[in-house]
Amino acid sequence: MANQIPNRRDFNKSLLATGATLAAGASPLREAFARPARGGRLRVALHVQSAQDTLDPAKFAQTSEYARGFMLYNGLTRIDEAGEAVPELAESFEANGDVTEWYFKLRKGVTFQDGKTFDAEDAVYSIMRHKDPKVASASKGLVEDIVDVTADGKDGVRIKLSAPNADIPVLLGTFGFLIVKNGTTDFSTAVGTGPFRLKEFKPGVRTVVTRNENYFKSGRPYLDEIEYFGIADPVARLNALIAGDIHMMSDLRPNALDEAKKAPGIEVFSTRCPRFVQFAMMCDRAPTNNPDFRLAVKNLLDRERIVNQILKGYGVVANDHFVMPQSPVYNSSLPQRGVDIDKAKFHLKKAGMENASIELRVSEAVQNSIEMGLLLQREAARAGLTINLKREPSDGYWSNIWMKRPFHAVQWNPRPTESIMATLVWKSDAKWNDTQFKDVRLDQLINTARGTVDLAKRKELFWEIEKIIYEQGGNAIPAFVSYIDAISSKVKGLSPIPTGNLGGFNFADSVWLEN
Repeated sequence: MANQIPNRRDFNKSLLATGATLAAGASPLREAFARPARGGRLRVALHVQSAQDTLDPAKFAQTSEYARGFMLYNGLTRIDEAGEAVPELAESFEANGDVTEWYFKLRKGVTFQDGKTFDAEDAVYSIMRHKDPKVASASKGLVEDIVDVTADGKDGVRIKLSAPNADIPVLLGTFGFLIVKNGTTDFSTAVGTGPFRLKEFKPGVRTVVTRNENYFKSGRPYLDEIEYFGIADPVARLNALIAGDIHMMSDLRPNALDEAKKAPGIEVFSTRCPRFVQFAMMCDRAPTNNPDFRLAVKNLLDRERIVNQILKGYGVVANDHFVMPQSPVYNSSLPQRGVDIDKAKFHLKKAGMENASIELRVSEAVQNSIEMGLLLQREAARAGLTINLKREPSDGYWSNIWMKRPFHAVQWNPRPTESIMATLVWKSDAKWNDTQFKDVRLDQLINTARGTVDLAKRKELFWEIEKIIYEQGGNAIPAFVSYIDAISSKVKGLSPIPTGNLGGFNFADSVWLEN
């Protein structure tokens, strides 16, 4: 076994090494020398919640589930601030020379919240259940190349692959691969190894968790209890923070930045990342199945204005694919799209949709989609296209609108590597292929890139992946949107991790409340 993948940090940093910042007075250096305080009840309000929320990691699909999952469970690895996989329930990990087999040495002395000792069989079950069609795992597409997972004694796990895959340690640090007990099929409650025990779970209402006194990380968690719920309205969410009713909130809207920065005892917590908002045009139904219509829409996005005016600079211009300009595999040869009314008119005419009218679904559930939709509506009118915005309620948006309506707004949280993101969203058979764009060549490229460690070869593959999506895909992606959250100045220990809000959703065992 090799001890380390060659150039692993360079290979893995492409999506996440984009920078993270704390604003309004927070000081990570100061906190590094601060002594964590124990005790207290943390109240957290997220921008989304759903009556369909689950406690089964294999079926996690939205922000509210990700953060809850990290309170109750652990992964074999954990994603750090640099986007690297670091040991968690695994003590160490290594691969063979061609990255077709991985070995994870497990941490000893870890127990589940019901007292059962964690061992290799739990890890084997937790990974292999994603391959079972009956489980209907949202991450099934990510385990296609896993041939077998076997226990090597009580404290070792071997993963054999059908093709090279250098992403395995990173993959196992994501929320879908949190470890459950061997044989678990009932997820009406949660029994994990995580820092907190489940006290109350009312989907769409709230979750309450209490400290796991037998947590394997000495001295952690610091908090006694966390209450976790959704406040869909962004104004109400910020008002609750300013009033002291909550300690942390996700998705501070850019138009409220000044108010938050002026409020006493409030800190803005921003993380630059490859999260993106897109207008999904489904390729399997009319009228968005017309490729010329899709190209028309892509030429009607005022990307600079979206970043500068709507996002207030907390974002980066995108070019209708999911790779940021800062990435080593970014295709710089593709012309940067902007507003081109003549091109839009040309494609609308070619599509037979001159003076057409279409409905675009937007919602507060997709941050800034209403403002972006209004801007798109204005530019479309100049080209003769009428876009009727239909504002959908946040509650039920992901179950009633997403992947069901021809033209709708979507927000994608980043994944640790481009390969993971491509596999989840752009593979033909991906459960979350929300535009239903299917291309055999694209599938082949994604599969090959996943096992390509050499950066030059990986870049060549991704240049072609991006070109196909740019030219043919159903994704109109105007901008990458930084995470902007807000916290009470009493909250300490929160680190920016560019895989999600509030420290990559994984704050439960690291934050504390200053007395």
